Formats: sequence, structure tokens, C-alpha cells
Amino acid sequence: MRAEPHTRNSDSFGRLRFSDTVERTIARMTAPPVQRRATDAEIAGVLDEAGRLFPVAPLEAVLRMRERNPGIVRMIEGLGAGTEPGMLAFLPLSAQGAELLIQGRLDGKNPQPEWIVAEGEVPTAIYIWMAWTPGKLARTLPGMAQIFSSLSPDGCPLFSRATTEHSVKIHTTMGFESASRIYPGAPEWLLVVLPEGQMAPVRKEMRAEAPKIEVRPVRSFEDMAMIFAVRSSTYISEQFCLYSEEFDGNDFCATHLIGFIDGDPAGCIRLRYFGDFVKVERLAVRREYRRSRLAFKLVREALALARQKGFRRFYGHARLDLVPFWGMFGFREMPDRGPFKFADVEYREMELDGEANANPIGIGVDPMVTIRPEGAWNVPGPLELSNLRPSRAAFFQDMKTVSRVAH
Repeated sequence: MRAEPHTRNSDSFGRLRFSDTVERTIARMTAPPVQRRATDAEIAGVLDEAGRLFPVAPLEAVLRMRERNPGIVRMIEGLGAGTEPGMLAFLPLSAQGAELLIQGRLDGKNPQPEWIVAEGEVPTAIYIWMAWTPGKLARTLPGMAQIFSSLSPDGCPLFSRATTEHSVKIHTTMGFESASRIYPGAPEWLLVVLPEGQMAPVRKEMRAEAPKIEVRPVRSFEDMAMIFAVRSSTYISEQFCLYSEEFDGNDFCATHLIGFIDGDPAGCIRLRYFGDFVKVERLAVRREYRRSRLAFKLVREALALARQKGFRRFYGHARLDLVPFWGMFGFREMPDRGPFKFADVEYREMELDGEANANPIGIGVDPMVTIRPEGAWNVPGPLELSNLRPSRAAFFQDMKTVSRVAH
């Protein structure tokens, strides 16, 4: 589970300019919380409880938006003994959604899927839809920091709405300011925190087109050559490990996924299979692409591929500074297992017990599925297509006939 050397901005929320109070609060925490996706039952429970105190979106609207982007509602756990987890719901806005929000025309009770980006896409802006953290806001801040900094590593405006005077005071202490001071015509209730260096309003016509990210399994020597190039420029060049340490003899007995940004090979990840678990390792993204969403897409695609094979347990080694990154996917440090070291770097053992795929590949499926190309099990493969051509025996018989006629 080694990942590329980590480059980070000065504050905990990526480039967002939160107040020093927020940063000091996070710095004091020795055991940061972890966050994960919320279940339908958890969402329904929080909406029912919160709806008794202030207006909330109906469950149907939340579930509809989750169909567009499954990661928009997160539970934040590890807030202390006997403390219930908090919940954060947010809208990663598309250019259209951001424009509607700034104009005051985004209906939070009935949002539309086209107002947000799909999972893995970089949003134009982020709107805090609901934060349910009664009595424990400070403890949830590190979890929120993980979420917001991962959604847009380059930074984008973060909008919120204060519904009470107490909420206004909390937002102001955190560093939010009135959006109307920056975006003329924005509603008075809209608050915003901007990334460092950004002062101009974000408008649809000003937003650069998001890079195209593609991830697929490796199936050729050319793909492997690109994998080796990415890992050489990452681990050997930046972490100064030896060639024999990076290329450890396991590359040709593993599954690799390669990632492209606008067609350029930019990242990779490796899977190896052991009994009832999969080891996730050798995640690497080239330095110039590290502010993209590629690392997140590589991990998600790798886990999905392994789950399709029937695996639900995952294991890996994470650098200390990257433990929170892997926590975003549900990985946890293994209890009673201390740190260990190799290639001059200290690691932690991580594990993930996830849900099995609803329809994994196993004995009893269509026999043709198991001979399709890796990761393309829903598409007919070359051996199935062989049934559509004339048989080779018939072909050679025809050739013999042609030969006799010619003579």
C-alpha cells in the first residue's frame, strides 16, 4: 500500500483559508476521527432527529443525489468513548450548481442531480448541505478536513448556511464570511471560505474543463512499461529506494491498474491475492498529477475489481502520514500491531473488512465469464467471439477444396 511521497499545503483543510482557531483545534487532537460513507438507515435516523430542530431535505432527495454521487453523506467516527458519530452531507457542485447557489436559486430541499459532479470529478464549489454534530463540532473537524481537502486538492470555494445566531457565531469563528462581499448579488444567508489566493468569483464560463481521468487493468507489455516508468519517477526518484527494492519480483504475479490523465500515463496500483484477502500496494501518482483525483479513483477501481472476484478483506502497509488517506476508504490500523520499517520508511499495517460484491464471479457462473479479459467481465471476450467465425477445420477444408480445383 505504499503511496507516492506526500505533498501537502500548510493547513489541514488543503488550501481552504480556515481560521487559526480551527487549525489549533485540529493540531491538539492526538487521535483524529475517521470518516466513512453513511448507510441509508443512518441517514434516515439523523434526518428524523435533526428534522425536529430545523428544516431538512427529505430522505428521498438525499437518496436521489446519492445515486449521482454515492459519497456525499459521510459518518465521522472516533469522537470519544460513548460518543455517537457525527454526519456531514455536502454537495460537490458542478458549474451549473455553483452558479445557482450564488444566485440564491439552489433549492436545498429539492436539489437536482445535474447540480453536482459525479464521484471522482473535481467540483467547481462545495456546499455544506447539513452538518449534524451536536455538542461535538470541534472533534469532527479533522474528519471534515480529510473530506474537503480530498474533494478538491487544488481548493475550491466552500459554501455554507447558518440557520441560527449561534450557528453564525460558529461559522465566523471558523473563518467563513458573507458570500455577498465576494459574489455581488449572493443571498445574505450564504457564507463562504475561499482557497488561498482566490478572490475572483467562480463562474461557469471561467471554469477550466476538468481533466479526463481513466483507469483500467494492465494487459500488455506496453502497459507494464508505463507502470515501471511511473513507479521509477515516484519511488526511485523521490524516495531514493534501490531498484531491487522497488521492483521486488512480484510484478508478474499480480494485477496492476494503470491511470491516465488526458491520455498521459499518470498513476498505478498493484493487487496481490492471498487466500481470503487481497494486498493493496504500490499506489503511485506522478508528482505533476498529485492534485488530481487519480489516486482516489485508482484505489476505488482496485477495490471494486477485487470485490468482483469475490474478495471482501483487504490488507496493506501505509506510511504514517498516509494513514488518514487510506482511512477514507474504510481501512483501519490493525490493533496490537506496531509500526515496522523497510526501505528506510516506517509503515503501519492496515486492514479493511468490506461488503462482498452482490454478484461475484465464482464457480457456477457462465463459463465464458471466467475467460474474459481481466476487469472486463461484463463484455464478451475474444474467445466468445470465436464462436461467431467459421471453424478453423472448415476453413482448412475449404482451402484444400480450392487447392484441388486450382490444380
